Amino acid sequence: MRILIAIAIVAGAVFISMGMIKNQPEPVQREEFERSFTVSVIDFELGTFTPSISAYGEITAAQTLNIRAPAAGDVIFVADNLRAGGLLDAGQVLVKVDPFDYELSLSDAKTSFADANSSLSEAEEQLRIQRLNVDYAQNSLELGQADLTRAKALFDRGSLTSQQLEARELVVSQRDQSLRQAQSNIVLQEAAVNRRATAIETAERSVKRAERALAETTITTPYDAVVVSSSVVVGATFGQGEAVASVYQANALEVRFTLSENQYGQLLSSGIIGRQVEIVWDIEPTPIRVNGVISRIGAQANAAQGGVELFATLENSPDGTIRPGTFVSVNLAGLSFENAVSIPETALYADGNIYIVKERRMKSVQAQILARDGENVIISAPLDVGDRIITTRLAQAGDGVLVAIEGEEPIDGTEPDEEQGPGPQHPG
Repeated sequence: MRILIAIAIVAGAVFISMGMIKNQPEPVQREEFERSFTVSVIDFELGTFTPSISAYGEITAAQTLNIRAPAAGDVIFVADNLRAGGLLDAGQVLVKVDPFDYELSLSDAKTSFADANSSLSEAEEQLRIQRLNVDYAQNSLELGQADLTRAKALFDRGSLTSQQLEARELVVSQRDQSLRQAQSNIVLQEAAVNRRATAIETAERSVKRAERALAETTITTPYDAVVVSSSVVVGATFGQGEAVASVYQANALEVRFTLSENQYGQLLSSGIIGRQVEIVWDIEPTPIRVNGVISRIGAQANAAQGGVELFATLENSPDGTIRPGTFVSVNLAGLSFENAVSIPETALYADGNIYIVKERRMKSVQAQILARDGENVIISAPLDVGDRIITTRLAQAGDGVLVAIEGEEPIDGTEPDEEQGPGPQHPG
């Protein structure tokens, strides 16, 4: 009985199961449709684009001066702003050294110069007298010679004795000797005048040297400058050549920055020296912007940063707010590309393709990258007027993928997929 009951139960279960399977309802047939993806697009537009090259650099001082004391002595004056960070005006007195000894030296040099002038005047007067003596001796000699000529004529006629003739000859000889002596004195006196003139030149140089030494007791700044360091105080004693302060020229700042080899190579064709740059010190609340001009190229490539070092001179610095050591960003214009297209970087795929919309479907176009400009890419591609470039990045991107343009009605019978890849959902 137990076996028969078990068999009956199993048979009943099988019968009921077969009935349920036979009488189950038919599954509902769902209508098939093609999924589409919502994308953003931009209109194709040819133009001339100039990408901006950005780099980072450091402000440096083009001219740094270590001021040293040219004159030794005790410090009697120090400018109030001669301290680190102080702003100095061109020609401003920085330090004064006690000028007492230098004033005495100048007075002595002037006295020596005056004595030399007096000696020269005396020598010139003696020379004038000697020249008068020569003229007098010359006239006396001429008179004696004329008298001797008459005496010889009288001697020939017997009117004059030989003794008288000899006396006249002796007079002529003496006068001739006096003339020669006077002429010799002129040579000696001219030499004395030259010596006095040389002494005047020496005394004049001594005066100038003393005046310069006196002027060097006052130290001034040669241009508008900013003090880097100084430790001089009133009462200190300077030795000649001792350090006074270190300053740099306030209006001669430059920025040192590095461009990659590719960026440097692109700029070579259009010239680098003289190219305008913009220096930005990004501080809150308002960044400071200063213009500059590339003035020179570094002596060698920067191996540490993998590029070429450039220097740009700052054209202006408002109130000296930018100081050496400041880290800034440097922006300059790159090469200009004509008949090119600028697209957001999200529109460019790793294989170098971009996608356009053709009859609601994606179509790939091979693009050539010309340059990068921030978040945009400048490309050259075989596009036609009216083409619309897809800027939304899709993981499912490919030729023939159905898309719906953002802001437009989707195709009937499609279901737009709102899942989109990373990147901005706007044309850029």
